[in-house]
Amino acid sequence: MVTIGARIFAVLFLLGGLAGCASLSGTGPYQQDADLIRLEHLAYWSGLVEEYQAETGRYPLQDRLTPENEVILVKIATRQQMKYLSQGMSQFTSVPVASFVSELEAGLEREIAEKYDIQKVPTTSPVGYYYFATEDGYLLWVTCRTCGVTEISTLLMDGVTPTVNIVSPGMKGQVVKALTREEMLSHPVYQGWRSRPFNKEAYVRGLVEENARDSK
Repeated sequence: MVTIGARIFAVLFLLGGLAGCASLSGTGPYQQDADLIRLEHLAYWSGLVEEYQAETGRYPLQDRLTPENEVILVKIATRQQMKYLSQGMSQFTSVPVASFVSELEAGLEREIAEKYDIQKVPTTSPVGYYYFATEDGYLLWVTCRTCGVTEISTLLMDGVTPTVNIVSPGMKGQVVKALTREEMLSHPVYQGWRSRPFNKEAYVRGLVEENARDSK
């Protein structure tokens, strides 16, 4: 039997082809900084999700799952980025990022800063982050153009877009090369990526700050 995690990964795998990505261009200084932000945001959003689970006993949006609605998808993207994101995930129930943010804030009992991919247009790879809620837990997925293929990163079907995935313990083994948050953040490959210096740190952090309340 095909697991829910395998179904999710199959769709993610296809996403690269749907996005029309075809080259390795765009991996200069800006893309390097964008990847550092993406990896940082992978830790940030997964940290909020894990904190929510510790507070409520469930992962965000799990209470909306039904036998007919086995997977909920949130595209963590700005209003501008949503214009460009693939519509090829119709087999999952999509929930707006505003609802995801509201649910997190309700469970955590505080307002959170919204942190998005700084790349506004998907020139060669998909933009935005993807959160999936399932009965077994969650998957959080980001691209990392400069990460390459490693023991903790894989490729979309485009053959050029590396992805990095964090899953809850219950989803471990269902998604290729996905690690739990604790495993990912302590992994030497991930730590090596995060240790790379920014080219224009103040500039890219300013871009993040601009969208801190984009869903509101």
